[in-house]
Amino acid sequence: MGVFELLTAGLGSFSEPFTLFLVVAGSVLGIFFGAIPGLTATMGMAIFMPMTFAMSDVHGMVFLVGIYVGACYSGSLSSILVNIPGTPSAIATGFDGHTMAKKGKAGQAIGYATLASALGGLFGVLILVFAAPVLASLALEFSAQEYTGIALLGISIVSYISFGSTIKGLIGGLIGLLLATVGQDVISAYPRFVFGSKDLQAGLQMIPVMVGFFGVTEVLVKLESETRVQQVTAKISKVLPKFSELFRFGPKMAFSSIIGTFIGAIPAAGGAIASMAAYGLQKRFSKDSEKYGTGIPEGVVAAEAANNAAVGGAFVPMLSLGIPGDPQTAILIGALMINGLAPGPLLFATRPDIISTIYLGNVFSVVTFALVGLFGARYFARLIKVPSHFLLPAILLACIVGAYAIRNTMFDVWVLLGCGLLGYLLQKISIMPAPIILGFVLGPILEDNFRRSLIMSNGDWSTFVTRPISLFLILVNLAILLGPSLWSRFRCKPD
Repeated sequence: MGVFELLTAGLGSFSEPFTLFLVVAGSVLGIFFGAIPGLTATMGMAIFMPMTFAMSDVHGMVFLVGIYVGACYSGSLSSILVNIPGTPSAIATGFDGHTMAKKGKAGQAIGYATLASALGGLFGVLILVFAAPVLASLALEFSAQEYTGIALLGISIVSYISFGSTIKGLIGGLIGLLLATVGQDVISAYPRFVFGSKDLQAGLQMIPVMVGFFGVTEVLVKLESETRVQQVTAKISKVLPKFSELFRFGPKMAFSSIIGTFIGAIPAAGGAIASMAAYGLQKRFSKDSEKYGTGIPEGVVAAEAANNAAVGGAFVPMLSLGIPGDPQTAILIGALMINGLAPGPLLFATRPDIISTIYLGNVFSVVTFALVGLFGARYFARLIKVPSHFLLPAILLACIVGAYAIRNTMFDVWVLLGCGLLGYLLQKISIMPAPIILGFVLGPILEDNFRRSLIMSNGDWSTFVTRPISLFLILVNLAILLGPSLWSRFRCKPD
């Protein structure tokens, strides 16, 4: 199937008013979750995912994609207005955006952020449309050995790019792998770590674990470190920048979008790394590098184009290889699995309408948040005024309801609360939830393919190094884990 046919396979679904309503509703909800500091796209998707159980797979997917795309954009609003990033990917936006706001240019900063986000998001979708089918065709040649290497690659990258210590990132990924082993063995059906509990024999469900680590943990952290938000009093005006100014920043948007898409396609990298890398490179190669951080539009454009382009990039490994590009695409993988669909190369052949739905859902979500952002910035800025003593209990209640609704059992609620408490304690030693969740998602993929590889080779471990692609992936994993340490020793070696 060609690119054009694949892009238009799901176009009929968007002729239905209900589908368009779900795109708009998801985008607006995403803007809400991204604009309020402490709420994230992952939390919003996890909380509202149970609502998609009663929807068709197409409707559920466009709704979750809308939340994802909307939240990725709107994290810039609170970053600009109060210098508190609504999402991690908006950290770099505040460097110049908040300084512009303090100078009375909050409206201009929001306008630049909105349009840069929209153009970056569309660029990411364009790359997704052309790159994912090619990678999916290549993936059809993969066997269990190659998928083992890909799953290991995801764990390795999680440990390397996690904020803070590489070792702690790796520990987080290993904790996720251990949680994924609870329940019956997928090959022999032997119960593992069930401690005589019938509930644990089915394993830990994805949603209670995800919502616990991201939602409940965040509530506990916010309750402990409550801070007062100082608002920018400047009037929000002149949101839409002049076309000539926007055209002048075109090359910077394109460069940041390329960086964002590339980094977003790396499993577990995400928009935070993409925006920081793009901002740093733009500053490094700019003739006016000393002006970055003083309130210039170039800084806002660089960060926002990159973090929204990373969304399209994150879909590439998810759709073509079945590997989550970030925690949000991990939830989308869960949504596909709940509907009996396995992300990966076969999905392009069996359900091209789902692939097309994700493509078009991205595009319509970008258009939605661009319109809502430009015309509703003044109103969404008021969301940061919601008192935390109203917001945090509502979040906790929504988390509990969402966990209970999956199987209508209190066991999932206890799993939710237990994971939330564990995540809170682990954050005390700087082990963050993202590596844990990605390890939990990648665990079954790694174990299943690793064991199938050994079964097919009659226990011969050399099967992982005799296949060229598998050997290449193993070497890449070793380079990621050992390369920085070896490079440091090499540089420090005396002459």
